[in-house]
Amino acid sequence: MLNKLYKKTKSENFSSFLHFLAVFTGIFVIMTVIILNVLRYGLYTTVDTSLEASSQNANDYVTMSMMRSYETQSGTSSDGSTAPSSSSSSSASSSSDKSYRDLFKPTTTANTSYLIYDKDGNILNGNLFDVFSTVSSIKLNKKNLGQVYSIKDVENSYGLVDSYHAITVAVDNEFYEDAAYVTIVVNTTQVESTNDRYIKIIIIVMATFWLISIFASVYLAKWSRKPIVASYEKQKAFVENASHELRTPLAVLQNRLESLFRKPDATILDNSESIAASLDEVRNMRILTTNLLNLARRDDGITPEIVELKASFFDDIFENYEMIAEEADKIFISSNTVSRDFKSDKTLLKQLMTILFDNAVKYTEDDGQIAISVSSTEKNLFIRVSDNGPGISDEDKKKIFDRFYRVDKARTRQKGGFGLGLSLAKQIVDSLKGQITVKDNDPKGTIFEVKL
Repeated sequence: MLNKLYKKTKSENFSSFLHFLAVFTGIFVIMTVIILNVLRYGLYTTVDTSLEASSQNANDYVTMSMMRSYETQSGTSSDGSTAPSSSSSSSASSSSDKSYRDLFKPTTTANTSYLIYDKDGNILNGNLFDVFSTVSSIKLNKKNLGQVYSIKDVENSYGLVDSYHAITVAVDNEFYEDAAYVTIVVNTTQVESTNDRYIKIIIIVMATFWLISIFASVYLAKWSRKPIVASYEKQKAFVENASHELRTPLAVLQNRLESLFRKPDATILDNSESIAASLDEVRNMRILTTNLLNLARRDDGITPEIVELKASFFDDIFENYEMIAEEADKIFISSNTVSRDFKSDKTLLKQLMTILFDNAVKYTEDDGQIAISVSSTEKNLFIRVSDNGPGISDEDKKKIFDRFYRVDKARTRQKGGFGLGLSLAKQIVDSLKGQITVKDNDPKGTIFEVKL
């Protein structure tokens, strides 16, 4: 069991899995950090902006807060009128403060409190806060003057705990000379609670998607390797088939040349049969290597050279085909209904037609019939090559465009075929962004149809 697990960890699939999982993990970590920072910024931006704005009017808040503290201590009512025990001077002072309060426009939000300290850090307006409030427990902080900072877990004598955002500034108030600092605080307990709840939700969601990404990584690792494995197997088969095809002519050449060494006194005429056979094999090897080179070039993605071609382009090709068919004792029928100039790659198009024509000639019996027709529309060019040969089975039709695939290997070898022609034709059609199909001819034979 451990050995099997160890082999899996060393496999290419596992390496791909780790790669995809690392990418997904990185994405989710970055997304989580960004979302949490955006969330935090969105929750606290209003509070912090309000604190910074309030700090610009710190002296006004000191005056207002100390006025309220004075009212509370002297017994003045909240509407500015004095209690019965108040003196006339107190009443005058209250009236003066009331008029100041009417002129002052506050810029704070709800849950805002103002702590006024003397130079020793003692709170001057502590009587304004409820006994259950935690604000009066906040100590003076001179380290962050003029900057918004957070205060965590402030606890009062009753065990109540709150959190705040605060800003502390130095003041010089003309009415209350003892006031040296003011700390403006906003209760953020509920915001902190909301933030914690959102953080938990976000982390749970991201963790869930991360777990899903594990399965996605497994799937992608397998899926991404499929074309690589298929390409490797195809390349391996290609090399094996190419080696096999080259082995036969090389063996023939070796035997023929060795036989020449065994007859040193023989003339060229005496060895003409061996020389002719050797030349045939050399031609076959040249054709094979040329096709292999063309396949390799097509794999590298040669860009077609599109040029303007005349409709008579096909007539010249058909004349050559007719002579070849006549020499092979075949009946050749051609039809060209292209009536106007068109654009394509001259070399690739001619090579494509030659492959299909040569294929029909090889696999059509004596006195067989080969027909090629070309036609066009505004957007497409159509080529149709038909013969009345033995035909191709449905099973072979699925593999007919594979490299080195031959329907009848023994018969094909006799005719000099390597199973590369139709593979080349398919690559040419693909490079010209077309389609090629094969179907049965009635009553017998095969039809290749190309749409470019």
